[in-house]
Amino acid sequence: MQLYHITEDISRASGGVRPVVKVLQSQFYNSQILTTEKDRDDLNILSFSHKGPWLYSKDLKIYLNTIDSNSIFHLHGVWMHAQYIAAKIAIAREIPFIITPHGMFEPWLWKSGKLKKKLYLKLFTSSAFAKARYLHAITPEEKKTLQILFPKTEVICIPNAIEIEDVIDRKKPIRPYFLFLGRVHPVKGVQMLIEVFKTLKSLDFDLVIAGPESEHRNELEALAFNDKRIKFIGEIRGLKKKELYRNAHTFVAPSYSEVVGMVNLEAAMMGTPVITTFQTGLLKEWGNNGGILINPIFNELKTALVEASKWNDQQRKLNGNKLRNFMIQEYSWKVNKPKWEALYNSMKKKI
Repeated sequence: MQLYHITEDISRASGGVRPVVKVLQSQFYNSQILTTEKDRDDLNILSFSHKGPWLYSKDLKIYLNTIDSNSIFHLHGVWMHAQYIAAKIAIAREIPFIITPHGMFEPWLWKSGKLKKKLYLKLFTSSAFAKARYLHAITPEEKKTLQILFPKTEVICIPNAIEIEDVIDRKKPIRPYFLFLGRVHPVKGVQMLIEVFKTLKSLDFDLVIAGPESEHRNELEALAFNDKRIKFIGEIRGLKKKELYRNAHTFVAPSYSEVVGMVNLEAAMMGTPVITTFQTGLLKEWGNNGGILINPIFNELKTALVEASKWNDQQRKLNGNKLRNFMIQEYSWKVNKPKWEALYNSMKKKI
Protein backbone atom coordinates (compact mmCIF):
# COMPACT_ATOMS: atom_id res chain seq x y z
CA MET A 1 0.00 0.00 0.00
CA GLN A 2 1.44 3.37 -1.05
CA LEU A 3 0.24 6.41 0.89
CA TYR A 4 0.21 9.88 -0.66
CA HIS A 5 -0.09 13.06 1.40
CA ILE A 6 -1.47 15.81 -0.84
CA THR A 7 -1.54 19.51 -0.01
CA GLU A 8 -1.07 22.78 -1.86
CA ASP A 9 1.71 24.13 0.35
CA ILE A 10 4.24 22.34 2.57
CA SER A 11 6.67 25.26 2.87
CA ARG A 12 7.47 26.83 6.23
CA ALA A 13 5.22 29.73 5.26
CA SER A 14 2.24 27.36 5.30
CA GLY A 15 2.23 27.39 9.12
CA GLY A 16 1.01 24.43 11.16
CA VAL A 17 0.22 22.12 8.25
CA ARG A 18 3.90 21.56 7.45
CA PRO A 19 5.09 19.98 10.73
CA VAL A 20 1.96 17.85 11.04
CA VAL A 21 2.22 16.42 7.51
CA LYS A 22 5.98 15.91 7.65
CA VAL A 23 5.94 14.07 10.95
CA LEU A 24 2.97 11.95 9.82
CA GLN A 25 4.81 11.02 6.64
CA SER A 26 7.92 10.12 8.63
CA GLN A 27 5.97 7.53 10.62
CA PHE A 28 5.14 5.46 7.51
CA TYR A 29 8.00 4.41 5.23
CA ASN A 30 5.74 3.86 2.22
CA SER A 31 4.41 7.43 2.02
CA GLN A 32 5.11 10.40 -0.24
CA ILE A 33 4.19 14.09 -0.04
CA LEU A 34 2.83 15.77 -3.19
CA THR A 35 2.48 19.55 -3.25
CA THR A 36 2.64 22.70 -5.36
CA GLU A 37 4.76 24.71 -2.87
CA LYS A 38 7.78 23.55 -0.87
CA ASP A 39 11.08 24.91 0.46
CA ARG A 40 14.37 24.37 -1.36
CA ASP A 41 15.68 22.03 1.32
CA ASP A 42 12.63 19.73 1.05
CA LEU A 43 14.50 17.21 -1.08
CA ASN A 44 12.21 14.20 -0.62
CA ILE A 45 8.97 16.00 -1.48
CA LEU A 46 7.51 16.05 -5.00
CA SER A 47 6.33 19.49 -6.10
CA PHE A 48 4.47 20.54 -9.24
CA SER A 49 4.19 23.79 -11.15
CA HIS A 50 1.07 25.87 -10.60
CA LYS A 51 -0.61 29.13 -11.57
CA GLY A 52 -3.26 31.51 -10.30
CA PRO A 53 -4.65 32.14 -6.79
CA TRP A 54 -6.19 28.64 -6.70
CA LEU A 55 -2.71 27.16 -7.36
CA TYR A 56 -4.07 25.19 -10.31
CA SER A 57 -1.62 22.49 -11.39
CA LYS A 58 -2.00 20.57 -14.63
CA ASP A 59 1.18 18.62 -13.84
CA LEU A 60 -0.18 17.44 -10.47
CA LYS A 61 -3.38 16.29 -12.18
CA ILE A 62 -1.40 14.28 -14.73
CA TYR A 63 0.75 12.69 -12.02
CA LEU A 64 -2.21 11.72 -9.84
CA ASN A 65 -3.72 9.84 -12.78
CA THR A 66 -0.58 7.69 -13.04
CA ILE A 67 -0.68 6.49 -9.42
CA ASP A 68 -1.56 2.85 -8.71
CA SER A 69 -5.23 2.58 -7.78
CA ASN A 70 -4.32 0.37 -4.81
CA SER A 71 -2.86 3.44 -3.11
CA ILE A 72 -4.43 5.72 -0.50
CA PHE A 73 -4.76 9.50 -0.79
CA HIS A 74 -4.55 11.61 2.37
CA LEU A 75 -5.64 15.17 1.58
CA HIS A 76 -4.51 17.99 3.87
CA GLY A 77 -6.47 21.25 3.68
CA VAL A 78 -9.61 22.01 1.70
CA TRP A 79 -9.53 25.24 -0.27
CA MET A 80 -7.13 24.71 -3.18
CA HIS A 81 -6.91 22.87 -6.49
CA ALA A 82 -4.59 20.18 -5.08
CA GLN A 83 -7.27 18.83 -2.72
CA TYR A 84 -10.11 19.25 -5.21
CA ILE A 85 -8.43 17.45 -8.10
CA ALA A 86 -7.09 14.70 -5.82
CA ALA A 87 -10.60 14.03 -4.52
CA LYS A 88 -12.10 14.01 -8.03
CA ILE A 89 -9.45 11.62 -9.36
CA ALA A 90 -9.75 9.37 -6.30
CA ILE A 91 -13.51 9.09 -6.84
CA ALA A 92 -13.15 8.41 -10.57
CA ARG A 93 -10.44 5.77 -10.06
CA GLU A 94 -11.93 4.29 -6.87
CA ILE A 95 -8.90 5.20 -4.77
CA PRO A 96 -9.84 5.45 -1.08
CA PHE A 97 -9.12 8.85 0.40
CA ILE A 98 -9.22 10.69 3.71
CA ILE A 99 -9.34 14.45 4.31
CA THR A 100 -7.77 16.36 7.19
CA PRO A 101 -9.08 19.95 7.04
CA HIS A 102 -6.58 21.13 9.70
CA GLY A 103 -9.21 23.39 11.27
CA MET A 104 -10.02 25.16 7.99
CA PHE A 105 -13.76 24.76 8.61
CA GLU A 106 -13.58 26.23 12.11
CA PRO A 107 -15.98 29.18 12.75
CA TRP A 108 -13.29 31.82 13.41
CA LEU A 109 -11.78 31.30 9.96
CA TRP A 110 -15.14 31.98 8.27
CA LYS A 111 -15.06 35.65 9.25
CA SER A 112 -13.31 36.50 5.98
CA GLY A 113 -14.65 35.45 2.58
CA LYS A 114 -17.75 33.89 4.13
CA LEU A 115 -19.94 33.88 0.99
CA LYS A 116 -17.19 32.54 -1.26
CA LYS A 117 -16.36 29.77 1.22
CA LYS A 118 -20.02 28.78 1.55
CA LEU A 119 -20.37 28.43 -2.21
CA TYR A 120 -17.14 26.45 -2.38
CA LEU A 121 -18.21 24.18 0.47
CA LYS A 122 -21.56 23.52 -1.21
CA LEU A 123 -19.76 22.46 -4.38
CA PHE A 124 -17.39 20.13 -2.53
CA THR A 125 -20.05 18.68 -0.24
CA SER A 126 -22.13 17.53 -3.20
CA SER A 127 -19.38 16.48 -5.59
CA ALA A 128 -16.17 15.46 -3.86
CA PHE A 129 -15.35 15.81 -0.20
CA ALA A 130 -18.51 14.11 1.05
CA LYS A 131 -17.35 10.96 -0.77
CA ALA A 132 -14.19 10.62 1.31
CA ARG A 133 -13.83 7.36 3.21
CA TYR A 134 -13.13 9.39 6.34
CA LEU A 135 -12.87 12.96 7.49
CA HIS A 136 -10.18 13.40 10.11
CA ALA A 137 -10.74 15.80 13.00
CA ILE A 138 -7.83 16.79 15.23
CA THR A 139 -10.00 17.81 18.19
CA PRO A 140 -13.42 16.77 19.54
CA GLU A 141 -14.70 20.30 18.78
CA GLU A 142 -13.59 20.04 15.16
CA LYS A 143 -15.28 16.63 14.95
CA LYS A 144 -18.62 18.21 15.90
CA THR A 145 -18.19 20.87 13.20
CA LEU A 146 -17.37 18.30 10.52
CA GLN A 147 -20.29 16.07 11.49
CA ILE A 148 -22.64 19.00 10.91
CA LEU A 149 -21.09 19.91 7.55
CA PHE A 150 -20.73 16.31 6.33
CA PRO A 151 -23.46 14.29 8.07
CA LYS A 152 -23.09 11.23 5.81
CA THR A 153 -19.30 10.87 6.13
CA GLU A 154 -17.60 9.10 9.02
CA VAL A 155 -15.49 11.48 11.10
CA ILE A 156 -12.49 10.10 13.01
CA CYS A 157 -10.76 12.09 15.76
CA ILE A 158 -6.99 11.67 16.26
CA PRO A 159 -4.96 14.53 17.79
CA ASN A 160 -1.74 15.98 16.45
CA ALA A 161 1.21 14.07 17.86
CA ILE A 162 4.89 14.60 18.55
CA GLU A 163 7.96 12.41 18.94
CA ILE A 164 9.23 11.87 22.49
CA GLU A 165 12.54 13.69 22.99
CA ASP A 166 14.92 14.12 25.89
CA VAL A 167 14.80 17.44 27.67
CA ILE A 168 17.89 19.52 26.92
CA ASP A 169 19.80 21.35 29.67
CA ARG A 170 18.25 24.65 30.71
CA LYS A 171 20.31 27.81 30.84
CA LYS A 172 18.44 30.23 33.04
CA PRO A 173 18.37 33.62 31.28
CA ILE A 174 19.47 36.82 32.97
CA ARG A 175 15.92 38.11 32.64
CA PRO A 176 13.01 35.65 32.61
CA TYR A 177 10.87 35.78 29.51
CA PHE A 178 7.48 34.77 28.21
CA LEU A 179 7.75 33.27 24.73
CA PHE A 180 5.51 33.23 21.68
CA LEU A 181 6.83 31.25 18.72
CA GLY A 182 5.07 30.59 15.45
CA ARG A 183 3.40 32.21 12.48
CA VAL A 184 2.61 35.83 13.35
CA HIS A 185 -1.00 36.02 12.16
CA PRO A 186 -4.08 37.74 13.66
CA VAL A 187 -5.62 34.36 14.57
CA LYS A 188 -2.68 33.66 16.91
CA GLY A 189 -3.69 36.41 19.36
CA VAL A 190 -0.23 38.01 19.48
CA GLN A 191 -1.65 41.52 19.33
CA MET A 192 -3.69 40.85 22.47
CA LEU A 193 -0.61 39.34 24.12
CA ILE A 194 1.39 42.50 23.47
CA GLU A 195 -1.44 44.74 24.65
CA VAL A 196 -1.80 42.76 27.88
CA PHE A 197 1.95 42.62 28.50
CA LYS A 198 2.28 46.39 28.05
CA THR A 199 -0.17 46.95 30.93
CA LEU A 200 2.00 44.82 33.26
CA LYS A 201 4.68 47.46 33.59
CA SER A 202 5.88 46.23 36.98
CA LEU A 203 6.80 42.76 35.67
CA ASP A 204 10.55 42.27 35.44
CA PHE A 205 10.07 39.98 32.44
CA ASP A 206 10.69 40.18 28.72
CA LEU A 207 8.24 39.10 26.03
CA VAL A 208 10.05 37.31 23.19
CA ILE A 209 8.21 36.89 19.88
CA ALA A 210 9.81 34.49 17.40
CA GLY A 211 8.35 34.16 13.94
CA PRO A 212 8.93 34.96 10.27
CA GLU A 213 8.42 38.41 8.83
CA SER A 214 4.91 39.34 7.76
CA GLU A 215 2.76 42.42 7.32
CA HIS A 216 1.04 41.68 10.63
CA ARG A 217 4.40 41.37 12.40
CA ASN A 218 5.32 44.84 11.15
CA GLU A 219 2.10 46.18 12.66
CA LEU A 220 2.88 44.49 15.98
CA GLU A 221 6.41 45.88 16.06
CA ALA A 222 4.93 49.35 15.73
CA LEU A 223 2.50 48.56 18.57
CA ALA A 224 5.35 47.39 20.81
CA PHE A 225 7.75 50.16 19.84
CA ASN A 226 7.73 52.03 23.17
CA ASP A 227 8.22 48.93 25.38
CA LYS A 228 11.84 47.80 25.36
CA ARG A 229 10.93 44.56 27.15
CA ILE A 230 9.26 43.24 23.96
CA LYS A 231 11.73 41.55 21.60
CA PHE A 232 11.09 40.39 18.01
CA ILE A 233 13.80 37.90 17.07
CA GLY A 234 12.65 36.51 13.73
CA GLU A 235 12.27 32.86 12.73
CA ILE A 236 14.16 30.31 14.86
CA ARG A 237 14.76 26.65 13.91
CA GLY A 238 16.45 23.47 15.05
CA LEU A 239 18.40 23.30 18.30
CA LYS A 240 18.09 27.06 18.85
CA LYS A 241 14.32 26.68 18.85
CA LYS A 242 14.50 23.94 21.48
CA GLU A 243 16.77 26.12 23.59
CA LEU A 244 14.36 29.02 23.26
CA TYR A 245 11.49 26.82 24.49
CA ARG A 246 13.54 25.30 27.29
CA ASN A 247 14.90 28.55 28.66
CA ALA A 248 11.57 30.38 28.59
CA HIS A 249 9.79 30.89 31.90
CA THR A 250 6.47 30.12 30.17
CA PHE A 251 5.34 29.58 26.60
CA VAL A 252 2.25 31.61 25.64
CA ALA A 253 -0.04 30.88 22.65
CA PRO A 254 -3.29 32.89 23.04
CA SER A 255 -4.86 31.69 19.77
CA TYR A 256 -8.44 32.46 18.81
CA SER A 257 -8.66 29.23 16.83
CA GLU A 258 -6.25 26.30 16.55
CA VAL A 259 -6.21 22.54 16.13
CA VAL A 260 -3.71 21.38 18.76
CA GLY A 261 -0.92 23.71 17.66
CA MET A 262 2.38 21.86 17.45
CA VAL A 263 4.18 24.71 19.23
CA ASN A 264 2.26 23.93 22.42
CA LEU A 265 3.40 20.32 22.25
CA GLU A 266 6.99 21.25 21.37
CA ALA A 267 7.24 23.62 24.34
CA ALA A 268 5.74 21.04 26.71
CA MET A 269 8.16 18.40 25.41
CA MET A 270 11.00 20.66 26.59
CA GLY A 271 9.50 20.77 30.08
CA THR A 272 8.24 24.34 29.77
CA PRO A 273 4.81 25.33 31.17
CA VAL A 274 2.33 26.51 28.54
CA ILE A 275 -0.42 29.12 28.68
CA THR A 276 -2.83 28.64 25.80
CA THR A 277 -6.55 28.77 25.06
CA PHE A 278 -9.49 26.37 25.16
CA GLN A 279 -9.88 27.23 21.47
CA THR A 280 -6.67 25.32 20.64
CA GLY A 281 -8.59 22.08 21.09
CA LEU A 282 -6.37 20.65 23.80
CA LEU A 283 -7.89 18.31 26.35
CA LYS A 284 -9.37 20.19 29.31
CA GLU A 285 -7.02 18.23 31.60
CA TRP A 286 -4.13 20.28 30.17
CA GLY A 287 -5.09 22.98 32.67
CA ASN A 288 -4.83 20.55 35.59
CA ASN A 289 -1.45 19.15 34.60
CA GLY A 290 0.97 22.03 34.77
CA GLY A 291 -0.48 24.16 31.98
CA ILE A 292 -2.98 27.01 32.03
CA LEU A 293 -6.03 27.08 29.74
CA ILE A 294 -7.92 30.34 29.21
CA ASN A 295 -10.33 31.95 26.80
CA PRO A 296 -8.65 34.42 24.40
CA ILE A 297 -9.87 37.38 26.42
CA PHE A 298 -7.76 40.30 27.67
CA ASN A 299 -8.45 39.89 31.39
CA GLU A 300 -8.05 36.10 31.38
CA LEU A 301 -4.69 36.36 29.64
CA LYS A 302 -3.58 39.07 32.05
CA THR A 303 -4.49 36.93 35.06
CA ALA A 304 -2.61 33.95 33.61
CA LEU A 305 0.56 35.95 32.95
CA VAL A 306 0.52 37.37 36.46
CA GLU A 307 -0.02 33.90 37.94
CA ALA A 308 2.84 32.38 35.94
CA SER A 309 5.17 35.28 36.78
CA LYS A 310 4.87 34.38 40.47
CA TRP A 311 6.23 30.85 40.00
CA ASN A 312 9.70 30.38 41.42
CA ASP A 313 12.19 28.07 39.70
CA GLN A 314 10.97 25.01 41.59
CA GLN A 315 7.30 25.66 40.80
CA ARG A 316 8.10 26.30 37.15
CA LYS A 317 10.07 23.06 36.96
CA LEU A 318 7.29 21.10 38.66
CA ASN A 319 4.62 22.46 36.30
CA GLY A 320 6.82 21.90 33.26
CA ASN A 321 7.58 18.28 34.15
CA LYS A 322 3.95 17.58 34.95
CA LEU A 323 2.82 19.02 31.61
CA ARG A 324 5.50 17.10 29.70
CA ASN A 325 4.33 13.81 31.23
CA PHE A 326 0.70 14.57 30.43
CA MET A 327 1.55 15.52 26.87
CA ILE A 328 3.51 12.28 26.35
CA GLN A 329 0.54 10.25 27.64
CA GLU A 330 -1.94 11.97 25.32
CA TYR A 331 -0.09 13.48 22.35
CA SER A 332 2.99 11.35 21.64
CA TRP A 333 3.41 9.17 18.55
CA LYS A 334 3.88 6.20 20.86
CA VAL A 335 0.20 6.55 21.75
CA ASN A 336 -1.21 7.83 18.45
CA LYS A 337 0.65 5.90 15.73
CA PRO A 338 -1.39 2.70 16.33
CA LYS A 339 -4.55 4.75 15.70
CA TRP A 340 -3.26 5.86 12.30
CA GLU A 341 -2.10 2.34 11.42
CA ALA A 342 -5.57 0.97 12.13
CA LEU A 343 -7.21 3.77 10.14
CA TYR A 344 -5.02 3.36 7.05
CA ASN A 345 -5.34 -0.44 7.18
CA SER A 346 -9.13 -0.11 7.22
CA MET A 347 -8.87 1.82 3.92
CA LYS A 348 -6.95 -0.85 2.02
CA LYS A 349 -8.76 -2.33 -0.91
CA LYS A 350 -9.80 -5.93 -0.45
CA ILE A 351 -8.25 -7.88 -3.31
